[in-house]
Amino acid sequence: MPCKTFIKFEGKKFTFRDIDRMADIFASFLLAKGVKRGDRVAIFCHTCPQYVAAYFGIIRAGAVVLPLNTLLAHEEIDFILSDAGAAICFYGADCGAVVGKLEVLGKYSLVAMGDAERFDGPAPPDPGNKPDDISTILYTSGTTGRPKGALLTHRNIISNALACAAVIHISRKDRFVVFLPLFHSFTYTVCIIIPILRGCMISLLPSVRPFTRVIKSLILDRITLFVAIPTVYKILADKDLPWFLKVLLRLRLCISGAAPLPVRVIHDFEEAFKVPLLEGYGLTEASPVVSLNPPEKGANRPGTVGLPLPGLEVRVVDDAGQSLSAGAPGELLVRGPNVMQGYLNKPEETAQAIRKGWLYTGDVAAIDTEGYIKIIDRKKDMIIIDGLNVYPYEVEEVLYRHPDVKDCAMIGVLIDDAKEMGVMYVAPKDGRKPGAKELRDYLSAHVAHYKVPRRFLVLDELPRNPTGKIMKKELRKQYAEKEQAHRD
Repeated sequence: MPCKTFIKFEGKKFTFRDIDRMADIFASFLLAKGVKRGDRVAIFCHTCPQYVAAYFGIIRAGAVVLPLNTLLAHEEIDFILSDAGAAICFYGADCGAVVGKLEVLGKYSLVAMGDAERFDGPAPPDPGNKPDDISTILYTSGTTGRPKGALLTHRNIISNALACAAVIHISRKDRFVVFLPLFHSFTYTVCIIIPILRGCMISLLPSVRPFTRVIKSLILDRITLFVAIPTVYKILADKDLPWFLKVLLRLRLCISGAAPLPVRVIHDFEEAFKVPLLEGYGLTEASPVVSLNPPEKGANRPGTVGLPLPGLEVRVVDDAGQSLSAGAPGELLVRGPNVMQGYLNKPEETAQAIRKGWLYTGDVAAIDTEGYIKIIDRKKDMIIIDGLNVYPYEVEEVLYRHPDVKDCAMIGVLIDDAKEMGVMYVAPKDGRKPGAKELRDYLSAHVAHYKVPRRFLVLDELPRNPTGKIMKKELRKQYAEKEQAHRD
């Protein structure tokens, strides 16, 4: 297997041995720079084979990997590097603008990936890493406040990858196409760690754009596993591809994660491509996958995020921490070898998130009698209208079925000190102009009257973070600013 192609990137092929040797070089460089066991080393670089090599080089040096979101501004990167106490930050040439601003601060050791890659030194010794040593610090997206660093061990990540591989029956014959950012836990665990463990080939693309490059890779590289976020499946479901291109596809399975996947998109995609589309669920603090719909015929349940991975326990509890019966909504708890050790430098937040070994996800869910999990909403996104709980995702899922709606997101806003109302933001499909009355009437025919938003606001596009999640925090900010301007 060492001589088998592991990565294809921009016309070049890298074997497993090539990446292994590159990882040795990065490790030797770090050791020569005085990096010690447990030091944090950041990677600030767009998708490329060197990213993968640097990741494992850091681990091989006994250090801890600190992946950085390449879409963040320099102030945000500064916060993470400072909070984590990074010893060194590897950066790619394509991140030069932000790096230039960081250099002005004079606080960090910033090293170009190319400089490290050319280092000539002795092979690194065995670092003696243990399963429960911290492997990676992944900072949460920060959609609800300052990002927090989730401490993930080698056991956390490897156990999660092995469990995922078992559920979807990965073999060395499988081929992945990878275009999602490598700094995201979903991408790295599912699209990098699993292929390494199973000896699969991956076609690594710099980004999802241009989308024709993704289609080309699917066909020419004979891709069998397609892993993406919901927005990509929406594009594919709506794209009018020639029939002969679909015939050439060798896909056996598609997986969606990182954000909710509307049932309508699943149906449209499967109808167009005749390939199963499985929705899963996870969070950074769980390394990240918690559940996945099984690929076996008849076992996929659209509208749910499937069954918990082997070795994991899940339950739903009320606000008092008492377990609820099947079908009752409550906060989803997870326990298993994939659960993080805690948040870096945040003992109070850690104590709130992990209690008696159970990870409190902050997501409202229901588990049916067969064990399938349905995510209802974020606990913090729940709206209380006239004393009744309203879960925005439930209403959004209905509105997604409207023929004129491309995207939607419902938020709660205070209309006095103790009363909330629902506001629905809508991004219409091209050329469509649904009115507020039309949308209100549509929802009224499908959900209880108190769940229907009082206001409907139209935007060309809804704000999303790098993993495709709609940023409701930004929508609340926009609404507040608009209301303030109106009062002024």
